[in-house]
Amino acid sequence: MRQTQPATHRLLAALCAAFMLCGVASVHAAGSPATSSSKDKISKGEVETSRKYYEEITKFYGIYEDQAVQDYVNAVGQRVARASDMPDVEWRFTVLDDGSINAFTTGGGYVYIFRGLLSYMNSEAELAAVIGHEIAHVTKKHVSKGQGRSILANVAAIGAAILTGNAAVADMASIGAAAWVQGYGREAESEADRVGMVYMTRAGYDPRAMRAMFDVLKAQENFEIAAARAEGREPRVYHGVFSDHPAPDERGAAAARAAALVVEPEKGFVFNRNTYMQAIDGMAFGTSRAQGVVRDNRFYHADMGITMAFPRGWIIENQRDRILAFTRNQESVMQIAVEPKPENKSPREFLIQKLGRGNSLAGGTPVTINDMDGYSVLTRSGSPLDNGAGPVRYIVLYRGGSAFIFAGASRSAREGKPEADGIFRSVAETMRSLKSAEFPLTEPYRLKILRATETTRLAEHAQNIPAEKYHEEELELINGVYPNKPLPVGEYIKVVE
Repeated sequence: MRQTQPATHRLLAALCAAFMLCGVASVHAAGSPATSSSKDKISKGEVETSRKYYEEITKFYGIYEDQAVQDYVNAVGQRVARASDMPDVEWRFTVLDDGSINAFTTGGGYVYIFRGLLSYMNSEAELAAVIGHEIAHVTKKHVSKGQGRSILANVAAIGAAILTGNAAVADMASIGAAAWVQGYGREAESEADRVGMVYMTRAGYDPRAMRAMFDVLKAQENFEIAAARAEGREPRVYHGVFSDHPAPDERGAAAARAAALVVEPEKGFVFNRNTYMQAIDGMAFGTSRAQGVVRDNRFYHADMGITMAFPRGWIIENQRDRILAFTRNQESVMQIAVEPKPENKSPREFLIQKLGRGNSLAGGTPVTINDMDGYSVLTRSGSPLDNGAGPVRYIVLYRGGSAFIFAGASRSAREGKPEADGIFRSVAETMRSLKSAEFPLTEPYRLKILRATETTRLAEHAQNIPAEKYHEEELELINGVYPNKPLPVGEYIKVVE
């Protein structure tokens, strides 16, 4: 969590994520051209629009602050781009500071890779497969043609709902998720996979790595289905929501067939597992220092110098500009965001103005928590959990130059208050300044690369995974060995410290 940009900036940036990979057709040879000519230049208007998106996207997600990782990803991207149908475009490849398994392009030569996706890859060739797919979206004009329903999707629906009281944008099926978002439709996605494989193969990369990437997605899907079954809930898998995306197993099978038709060069294909592993050694896993770190049920943020606690058993989704916390059954949800403290406005004036004249307010009272002045109030409606009918608890606390805004809602209410109202207020009461001894806790979990031996067991490293449960499964997923596949003895693998 950080001090946010103005709301218009946040929402515009939130509308710019697009899901990464879908569908594959066939490829014939490493040197073969793409199936249709894409020699047309990118227009100045497309470049300018994408540049503006870049400013908003990087404000929203942040750029991952590791120049060595940025340089490595850019080098791979430039290698694949030179093998594309638009080698003269000024391509830009950026690693965003977000733990989601995602990548997207807004056109104009701008390609984005989420830090979280890098954690689940195991070779440079897999990275090249993802980049090739996104480059193909640009060269085939999928973005500029506006194919499909649009790349725009709201990744902050619940946050917007609970801050604005607009229940129409709430979707509890995807609360806290990293936003499975829409692509360009089956035909365009299949073309991007097929042409992307051509580009990566022309660049010398092993086309079988595209199948490996699909296997990553399939493993994630299988894990989600197993976890949902164990927890007695419906699984959240992307193609169950967006049916125009082919399923990972369908894509993987198509990729394998296509790769089998490619003629391997005399010197062999580039795979570069060890090079890739060394490049991501020490990379943040989960949330980064800039976002703040959740350990057990407590949040720590070094730059802000704060910490706060949440109820045990609640799911905590730490996004870059807000924290979402909710019960497993999604009966109660809470959001904490931060904005610049306004000049010459009391906490009461700030909060009442932010909620707007249209809201019916009740129970307003000044509060002081750990030397921070604030104000607490209830809205009589606006909850995103019951079509706007229920109340929402708001609390604002002034600390230094920032205003921390707490908002909480429950699916049911008692005496005009959310059922979890006492919990919402108690969370706000735990917010305080960090103690000197707590600053080491603000450092993120990081990937550590080691070489697997016959005696290496992931279970021995599982305790460091930043999750409430499924620790060993998470290690299996990031190493591509879920479920219960053997480790590649003698090869580099990832653990978390």
